Amino acid sequence: MILLLDYDGTLVPIVCRPEEAKIEAKRKKFLEELSKKHRVAIVTGRSMESFREVFGEIPETLYVITSHGAKIFKGSTLIENFLGAKLPDLSPLKKKITSMKGILLEEKEGCFALHYRNFPGEETEVRKLFEEFVRENPPVRVIEGKKVLEAVYERVDKGKAVENFLRLVGWDGKERVIYIGDDTTDLYALRKVKELGGIPVFVGREKPPEAEVLLHSVDDVYGFLSRLEELVNDK
Repeated sequence: MILLLDYDGTLVPIVCRPEEAKIEAKRKKFLEELSKKHRVAIVTGRSMESFREVFGEIPETLYVITSHGAKIFKGSTLIENFLGAKLPDLSPLKKKITSMKGILLEEKEGCFALHYRNFPGEETEVRKLFEEFVRENPPVRVIEGKKVLEAVYERVDKGKAVENFLRLVGWDGKERVIYIGDDTTDLYALRKVKELGGIPVFVGREKPPEAEVLLHSVDDVYGFLSRLEELVNDK
């Protein structure tokens, strides 16, 4: 099997600050053991630096796809780089948010994100600020996530990330492909996996049209992955 797994909200719970989303040791070990039997890739909107901060050392058997598909790593080794565009000057935006407590600007590879989960003011204030900046510095795509607004300046998304990864590992169409994600950014990938005859899995309250399986929590994700292992072992 080929397993493609989102990180925040899928393998770890959503937390107030991105740097606090550290994976439990037993769950990291579970993923490492899983990656010895199947091709496992974590598909994240984070940069590799940000991902290492919360995940720690990356096993050589585990793939990591960063910034919605901008780079692909095996372990800590970069094996594909799709970066080309440069971010605009973010200093005007940084200056404006200095007085707005609870807003975090995250610079990533080919994109930036405004996190406002801890902002006590009105969401419209954040949206206005973001929209003014992207109007002057048009991105390829704007993505809205859970209390986050993201401007992507590369022609990448998680659907393209799935395509590129399958090409990279030489997928022949026979191995079952499974993608698990919880956010709007994952819908691109779920749609692509569904087109390819795989199993698109969504984590949340309601199942979107792009998904075939609904899980309700991070605990359910690990339970689902454990049951997959049992099915494989029975064959």
